[in-house]
Amino acid sequence: MTTNEALAVMEQTRTKAAATTALDTFFCETGTYRMIRERVFGVLEAREIRLARGLYEQKGAALIGPAGSGKSTMMARVIREYEETAVATGGRAFGHRIVSAIVPGKASVKDTCCAILREIGYPTHGNRTENYLIDCLRTQLQNHRIAAIHLDEVQDAGRYATEETMSAFAKRFRNLMQVGPWPISLIMTATLEAKNLINQDPTLSRRLRPVEILAMTPAIDGPALRDAMTELLGRSGLTDDGLFSLAEFMPIMMHAAAYRFGLAVEITIEALSEAMEMGDAQVTLDHFAEAYYVRTNCDDELNPFLSDHWWGIDTTRAMDRFYEEKKETKKPRKRK
Repeated sequence: MTTNEALAVMEQTRTKAAATTALDTFFCETGTYRMIRERVFGVLEAREIRLARGLYEQKGAALIGPAGSGKSTMMARVIREYEETAVATGGRAFGHRIVSAIVPGKASVKDTCCAILREIGYPTHGNRTENYLIDCLRTQLQNHRIAAIHLDEVQDAGRYATEETMSAFAKRFRNLMQVGPWPISLIMTATLEAKNLINQDPTLSRRLRPVEILAMTPAIDGPALRDAMTELLGRSGLTDDGLFSLAEFMPIMMHAAAYRFGLAVEITIEALSEAMEMGDAQVTLDHFAEAYYVRTNCDDELNPFLSDHWWGIDTTRAMDRFYEEKKETKKPRKRK
C-alpha cells in the first residue's frame, strides 16, 4: 500500500468513526432503565433517612443481564442522574457520591478493594492484608462521604472461584452495608453468572433489590426498539424507505442482536454509519447485513439479514462458517 492509499484509508475510517461517535451518545430510556433507576434512587434515599435515625443496615441494587444488553451504560446514566439530582436538591447529609469500579478478572477481595481505592483517589498496593484494605476502604468511604459503591463485572468474582471464596467475597462487601459509622449501599452490574454469587449468600440476596434484563420479544419490546432506531435514523439524516415498519424486519433485527437491546442499538449505529460512509441517502437491509458482517465475520449463509432461514442462526457466535471445510471469507452479498 502506498502512502497516498494509506492516507485515503485513514481519512475514510476517520470519517466513519466521527459519524459513529456522533450517534454513540444516543440513549433510550427503556422500561428496564426506569426500573433500575427507581431501585437505585430508592435504596440511596432510604439510606439517608435510616442513617439520620441511627439505623445502620442498608440495602443495595443489582442489574443483571447478558453481555451486550446495555447494563453498564444504563447504570452509568442512573449514577449520573442521581448525583446531579442530589446536588440540585441541596445535597445529602450522609453523602451522595457513588464510586464505580470494575471488578478485576479472577478477582479477590484484596484486588477489588485496591480497584475501589484507586477510583476514590487513594492508591494502595495489593501486598497489604485483606483486613487492612477493608479497614482502609471503610475509612476512605467516610472521608470522601461516599454513599454507594458500584461494582461492575461482578461475575468475575465468582467465575474462577470456589463456593467458599465466593462466600467470602460476598460477605466482605455486604458487610459494608451494615457496619457503622458509615455504611454504604452496594450496587452491582454483572452478567447472568453473578446470580450464583448473589444467591449463594442469603443475606446479600435479601439486601439487594435486583433487576434482570430479559431477552427482547417483538410483542413487548418491538415498539420501543423501533422508536429508538427511528430516532437514530433521524439523527443520521438518512431515511429507511419504510424498512423499520416492515412486520418481518423487527424479528430479524432482534435475532441478529441475540435479543439484546444494547446490541441492537449498536448494530443500528453501525448500519447507519455504513450507509453514510457509502454516501447513500437511505439505510437498507444490505447496510444491516454489512454491519452484522463487520461485527461477526460470519459467512453470508449465517447472516440473518441475508439468510431466508435466519431464525436457525446462532447469533451469539463470531467467525462462524457454513461449511466445515475452510474457505476464504468474503464481503456479504445482497439479500435475494
